[in-house]
Amino acid sequence: MKRALEKGKQPTHAPSRPVRFGLIGVGRWGQVYIKTLLALGERCRLTHLGTSRPEHAALVPHPVEVAADWRQLLRADCDALIIATPPHTHAEILEACLAAGKPCLVDKPLCLDVATAQRLHRNVQSAGIPVLVNHTHLFDAAYAALKRELDSAREPIRAILSEGMSLGVFRSDTPALWDWASHDVSLCLDLLGAVPARVDALGGPRDPQGVPEQVSLRLEFPGSACAWIHAGRLSPVKRRHLSVFTNHHLYAWDALAPTPLTVSPIDFAARCQGGVPRPDGLERRPVDGAAGSPPMERVVAYFLDGLSGGDRRLFGTALALDVTRVLAGAAARMERAG
Repeated sequence: MKRALEKGKQPTHAPSRPVRFGLIGVGRWGQVYIKTLLALGERCRLTHLGTSRPEHAALVPHPVEVAADWRQLLRADCDALIIATPPHTHAEILEACLAAGKPCLVDKPLCLDVATAQRLHRNVQSAGIPVLVNHTHLFDAAYAALKRELDSAREPIRAILSEGMSLGVFRSDTPALWDWASHDVSLCLDLLGAVPARVDALGGPRDPQGVPEQVSLRLEFPGSACAWIHAGRLSPVKRRHLSVFTNHHLYAWDALAPTPLTVSPIDFAARCQGGVPRPDGLERRPVDGAAGSPPMERVVAYFLDGLSGGDRRLFGTALALDVTRVLAGAAARMERAG
C-alpha cells in the first residue's frame, strides 16, 4: 500500500502565537476535543464553536464565538478547523474547508462509502490544504513503541489479532462496523503497509435498523499475513487489545493495562508442535516508552507540528480511503450473508 507523503510546505500560521481552532460539532466527541485543546495549554486556543446549542460556550473557560451554522466558521478568524460531526456530514464540511483554504483535522471514519472517499481523496490532493484524519490509536504511545520494536526486529508479521469493544456508545448515526472497526482496520493496514487481498466478515445481532452491533473481520494480506478483528458495542468488558505475531516474537498491546506493551519470545513456526508456550508460561518483557500523554493530545500535537512545517507523513486521506474500502467490503460481505 503506497501512500504519497505530503511534501513539506510553509507553516500555515505564525509559530510564535497559539494556533486558533474552530470546532465544528460539540457532541460527546467534540467535548473530548475541547478538553484536549485545553490540556495543550499555550500551543493552541479554541476561539470558535460551530454548534446549534449556544450553552456549549460554557464548556470553554475563556471567551469563544458560537455560530449555529458551521459555514460561518469558514470565514472566521481561526487558523484551522476540527470536524467532530457524524460521519455522513464529513464530506460536505471537509470540501467546504478545502474551498475556504482551512486546514482541518477530521474525525474517523472519513465517510461511509468508497465513492465519496475517492472524491475526497482527489480533492485533498489537488487542494494542497493540510488535512489529518484522526485514526486515534495510530498516535498512542504504546503503538509508537510497537512500531519501533518491529522496525528494530526486522521480522515479517505473520498474524494480527485486534479487539476493540465496549458496552455502547450506541450511536444511531454510525454503524458499529464503521464506528469501532475503523480503528482496528487502520492499525492493521498501517502495520502491514498493504491492503488485504480478501475481506470476510460476520455481524450480529442486528439493531432495529438491521445493522450489526458486533462484527468479526478476517483480512488476508498478500503473502502469508492474516488479521482477525473483533469489534463492536455489545461487550460488557471494555477492550482495546492488539496482538502481533512475528516468526520469533509476540507483541501484546493492552491499552487498558498498567503495562500497555509487552514482548515475548516465541517460535511461531513450531506452534503446531507445541513450540509456543501456554499464556501462563510466556516470558513477558515490558517495552520501554509505551506510556505517554493521551492519544488525543498526541493527535492534536502532531497536527500542530505539521502546520508548523513538521512531519506530515500521516497527513492526507490515503489511509482513510483504504480503510473505507475495507469497511465497505466487509459491509457488503455481511449484507450478502444476510
